[in-house]
Amino acid sequence: MADFVRATISEIHVGERLRPIDQAYVEAIAASMDERGQISPIMLRRTPAKGGGKTPYTLVAGGYRTTAAKLLGWTEIDAIVVQADALEAQLLEISENLYRNELNPLDRAIFVMKYRELWEERHGKITPGGDQKSKGHDGPLIFAAGRELSERVCEQLGIAERTYKRISSIGQNLHPTLRQALRGTDAENDQSKLLKLAKLPTDDQVKVAAALKENPDIKPVLEWLKGPAAAAPVSNQAKLLKSLIGAWDAADEDTRNQFLEHIGMADASGQMAGLMASIHSEAA
Repeated sequence: MADFVRATISEIHVGERLRPIDQAYVEAIAASMDERGQISPIMLRRTPAKGGGKTPYTLVAGGYRTTAAKLLGWTEIDAIVVQADALEAQLLEISENLYRNELNPLDRAIFVMKYRELWEERHGKITPGGDQKSKGHDGPLIFAAGRELSERVCEQLGIAERTYKRISSIGQNLHPTLRQALRGTDAENDQSKLLKLAKLPTDDQVKVAAALKENPDIKPVLEWLKGPAAAAPVSNQAKLLKSLIGAWDAADEDTRNQFLEHIGMADASGQMAGLMASIHSEAA
């Protein structure tokens, strides 16, 4: 059961959120709320002892709306108060954000991953195809029997199952250090780059995170990871030419004259010297 209330903002505890607040987005929401009022209520749960009783409500969902209200100088805000413990509150926060479809590719992957972790914490670890209903899926069942996380997310975001699997791959394989380093970079909004990064070994992901602190442009960082380009393979004939030049250089004058006599150029030692100098120049 949920109650609609007009909550005092100073009595709301705002804990750590899954995604950082984007100030530019807060200002955009504040402008809309100032012009049109609050269109949708935030979500709270009762925590009577929080803050020594000074914050009897804890924010479940609506961090941007709450921050925007504070920016506008509001002292109260419309809210729905739900009955939920801390874990259920996190599930509700993630659900609302997924369903509102306001997440960039990085946040979307993190939210889907976190949703799965919380669900498994409550219901036990789920393995792909662990029961008949989830066969062929890599997502867990949620609240309603027979409904799978993959199906729910695909439905709400309007994406294909293949896209959902890509999102899950990013969320599960991207190192936490790299996730944080990607904030504010172009890659945060580029799913293809996130997939490439998620496929890197852990050590390389940590290296990328360190490099991004110096240069937030992901492209040169990825080029640097590839290392120097491999040299073109040397052909057998090129190797033979190099051997011949080396043998000529190592031979004394008598041996060179014997070689020239063998190939019918006994009187062409000067010409041969010029030719070898030319070959040296081209091979350099």
